[in-house]
Amino acid sequence: MATSFLPRNILFPTDFSKSSEAIIGHVVGLASAFNAKVWLLSVVPSLADFHGVSENYFEQLGDAAFANLDRDQKVFETDRLRKLECLQKQYFGPVESEICVKSAGVAESIVDYAAEIKADLIMMPTHGLGRMRRFLIGSVTAKVLHDAACPVWTSPHPRELEPFHPYRHILLAIDNRELPVELLMRASALAEFFHGQLSVIRALPAFGIPGDEAARKRAREMADALHDQITAKGVKARVHLMEGDPGDVVRQVAEEIEDADLIITGRGHLEESMGHLRTHAYEIIWNAPCPVITL
Repeated sequence: MATSFLPRNILFPTDFSKSSEAIIGHVVGLASAFNAKVWLLSVVPSLADFHGVSENYFEQLGDAAFANLDRDQKVFETDRLRKLECLQKQYFGPVESEICVKSAGVAESIVDYAAEIKADLIMMPTHGLGRMRRFLIGSVTAKVLHDAACPVWTSPHPRELEPFHPYRHILLAIDNRELPVELLMRASALAEFFHGQLSVIRALPAFGIPGDEAARKRAREMADALHDQITAKGVKARVHLMEGDPGDVVRQVAEEIEDADLIITGRGHLEESMGHLRTHAYEIIWNAPCPVITL
């Protein structure tokens, strides 16, 4: 993993929904800030890539039905291309951009196209609904988060999404393992790029009785030790250690303490139970009051 994060190719997959439209300002804003190119992608789900339909069903359709389906597919593709051209003309004049329409599985196409264009960042909404979006995170977004090799930017619910502005308060959420140095350095580089403040939040399991002096002392010692580790890497950051569920703790710090406008968190390894995504990354995304970048 590189120790800097300055994307030059941003992939913006869109289904022309209100959630997708709501983040356009952020896509253009980040592209302008980084002098990056935006690749606008729309995917038409094709029948051939529909999972769960038996071969017998396809056999019963017949050649005429397949010809109609193929014709309809081309109509859909033409319509999507027209919509992309309008979107590009309306919003993306300030930045370099290119449009593309594909027909296949939606999430698979996004991940494959990101690899094809060597995307440094994918930007897409969660398609969630407020604080209950933990049950409603879009399946396409979830699969892209899991499978994409590059970082993924996700938005909170549109009602919680403010207009784009340079990130002034960046919150790095880490787990209770060894300090992820490369993740720290990338978050620090992004904060420095925007002349912003970096803070680090580590959520901890309960390790004492609330209000117990020994527990408070242990928490202070752990916070001091983490701060020393971060400082030793040449990074300036405020440090927060809090007990509780990571999603709730990160949201609390982001909203009530740091007024964060961006949360950064990391992804794990394929051999872990959640694949690429660390155990609590979904939870952080579900609860976040501001955009989240998973690196």
